[in-house]
Amino acid sequence: MASFISRRALLSASVSLISLIAAPAFAADAATPPSSGQVSEIVVTAQRLDAARSEVEPALGATTYSMPEAFINNLPSGANVQLNQVILQAPGAAQDSFGQLHIRGDHGNIQYRLNNVILPEGLSVFGQTLSPRLASNIELITGALPAQYGLRTAGIVNITAKSGFKNGGEVSIYGGSHGLVTPSVEYGGSSGGTSGFFSGSYTGTDVGIESVDGRGTPLHDHSDQYQAFGYLDHILDAQSRVSFIAGTSQSSFQIPNVSGLHPDAGFSVNGVTDIASEALNQRQREGTSYAIAAYQYSTEKFTGQASVFTRYSELRYTP
Repeated sequence: MASFISRRALLSASVSLISLIAAPAFAADAATPPSSGQVSEIVVTAQRLDAARSEVEPALGATTYSMPEAFINNLPSGANVQLNQVILQAPGAAQDSFGQLHIRGDHGNIQYRLNNVILPEGLSVFGQTLSPRLASNIELITGALPAQYGLRTAGIVNITAKSGFKNGGEVSIYGGSHGLVTPSVEYGGSSGGTSGFFSGSYTGTDVGIESVDGRGTPLHDHSDQYQAFGYLDHILDAQSRVSFIAGTSQSSFQIPNVSGLHPDAGFSVNGVTDIASEALNQRQREGTSYAIAAYQYSTEKFTGQASVFTRYSELRYTP
């Protein structure tokens, strides 16, 4: 039994720097008079740093379409859909029969970012690396993209990850026809200057790839897909923080069969010359893992972020 394996490992570093940005303090004033009669000021440092981070990579005239968490939850299947299904709600987005995303009619040329940090490209054909349930906001940036985004002519998908400042979590299960079942878990919390968020999900379906012969229930088309994501950040002081992101996606797909076909080229495998097409057992496994470490420093007139990221992908096809 022959197999084909393709692997790609990427390790890079990036520094994003914008100087002289007038970033307001975004302080939340709470009028809670103490016993002395004075009014104290509570500075929500995390929110101020989040607002400053969003300005590190400004769009500079490009068109930005924003899809916040409430938008995702209002979709018919909520956060249980694939990331492509969320982006398809934006203008200029389309999807082909293999589930690959096309922006403004382009093939590829899409850059993905997590918290304004580039996520290196990996090997993915049928599966999705990122899940909508990890996002507090998804932005699709198109138009005349500035040089800061590199040689990308189609679009930029920038995902802002959920934080852990809403203590608590949820466990859910979603299902439907064709054997679809999606259990998931989310949890976030904070303690002092440290916050974190975790999500994990599994998707099983009997229609993992589009039917090749128009059948409502294709032959040999089951798929198992696992996704996990973790985010952790720690505020060092009022001007700086460090954050760490890690995630993985592991998927397996059966390649659907067309029934009723028989070989007529005269080939023989172990003495067998007639192998029915419905008996084929082609499979493909796709796996990718990534990690990001970032340091952010922000003052009233300066915002900078330095990051190191890595991604490893593997694609294995078994005929």
